[in-house]
Amino acid sequence: MNKILLIFLIVIISCCNLFAEWISVEWMNDAQRIDSVYVIQLQQHIWVELQNIADLLGADWRCDSSGNHIRLDMPIEALIFTVNTPFVLAGDRTKQIPLPILKHDERFFIPIEDLIALLSEFYPGELLYDPASPALLLTPPRHDLFGFKYNTESGFTNILIPAMKLLECNDSKEADGSVKLVFKKSKIDTNAFKDQAIPDVISELSALQKDNDAEIVIKAKQGTEFDGVEIIIDPPLYCVRFRTQSAGGLRIDEQRRLEAEKSAWAFDVVVIDPGHGGKDPGAIGPTRLYEKDVVLDVGLRLRKALEKHGIKTVMTRETDKFIPLDERGRIANRSGGKLFVSLHCNALAHGKKAYGIETYFLAPAKTDRAMRVALKENSVISYEESQDQYQDLTEENFILLTMAQANFVRESEYLASIVQEKVSRGVSLPDRGVDQAGFYVLYGASMPAILVEMAFISTRTEENKLRDKKFRQAIADYLCKAILNFSAQSE
Repeated sequence: MNKILLIFLIVIISCCNLFAEWISVEWMNDAQRIDSVYVIQLQQHIWVELQNIADLLGADWRCDSSGNHIRLDMPIEALIFTVNTPFVLAGDRTKQIPLPILKHDERFFIPIEDLIALLSEFYPGELLYDPASPALLLTPPRHDLFGFKYNTESGFTNILIPAMKLLECNDSKEADGSVKLVFKKSKIDTNAFKDQAIPDVISELSALQKDNDAEIVIKAKQGTEFDGVEIIIDPPLYCVRFRTQSAGGLRIDEQRRLEAEKSAWAFDVVVIDPGHGGKDPGAIGPTRLYEKDVVLDVGLRLRKALEKHGIKTVMTRETDKFIPLDERGRIANRSGGKLFVSLHCNALAHGKKAYGIETYFLAPAKTDRAMRVALKENSVISYEESQDQYQDLTEENFILLTMAQANFVRESEYLASIVQEKVSRGVSLPDRGVDQAGFYVLYGASMPAILVEMAFISTRTEENKLRDKKFRQAIADYLCKAILNFSAQSE
């Protein structure tokens, strides 16, 4: 898969060189200002350089040490983009754009219409794209302050006020116990503060434009005390702290912000995907044991084992319910999953026998055996009401889809090797090794992802093992050990 993907990316880079150009940027508030952005034309889309757009908007950006992630500090929310995936982390939410993010020569590229549609949600000025010209249309934010967020932790309630730039801020405690913040020579969007939810410990929060200054008044309920204002410089953020009980929690400073950013990538959520379900029984053993029942039971046991070790889990299904393959990946991404484990039982045609365990990660199949397993598992789409989303999965288009997994291939392969070794040895079944194939259920998960074929339900001796609750528990326990081992190695 790596060689094929590399060739594909080389073709992309070649196309970039052939169709590179610049398009104009029109500032709707300043007709004299002239700017432009670098774009490339590829696959009938115009792709724009992310860093170029960030600089135009005045948004700070930085890449992590791996070079695969780039963070944009937009005024309203920090956005984290990952190379070769269509998923963008926006605070505690995951946004999805139609095509994966590309990287060439340390520059990140995204289809311009998709990027503008995404960024306009987090940019307080006007941000439009006119494909007819083509041109970008911009108006800088009219206000320096444009709303607030809040959080509560360690006995403190924090009112977080982002700003477009560093402002002179004076705070004072009024006679009625309220706290007044005065931002000198600043403009505030008072509408952004109206009808917005406030914390339970706050009784009033209002905003006022007073001549050239902006004012924010916050009144806390009885039993809550003002604890000061802290300023985070990059990006500008004013944190108004209220103490709701005796607490010695960490202060909100640059170190805390960096720790919060690090935690966004922490290994803390495992998505467990029991295959099949509902109207799709999966493979059926010689004595009528259903694959869908076995994998659900093992999945529930794995959840319990992981949660004993403090790891949060998300199940794509907890009951005998049919879930479309593409929806399983969406569940994983919406839940903030950091690892995706799809559980299955292997099977051969009637009369044929095979034994053992094998584990797969996402990539075009290299062997006939891997292709056979993928075809079996992908046949689930016959139970779905519509198969339109799968109809164009040629080898070439599959490469495009696996780009959403490309950043995690090494981790997925490594996880698969640990699972394969731990489980096969732990339950004393033949080790059939790690392989790769094009499983539809894996391509939507933007995280390390594997598919485990636990044993051959079509072989009577292994069907008998799969029927045994002790055997199922052993599989769950060794899967848990493998995941914990992977977690420890990844930290």
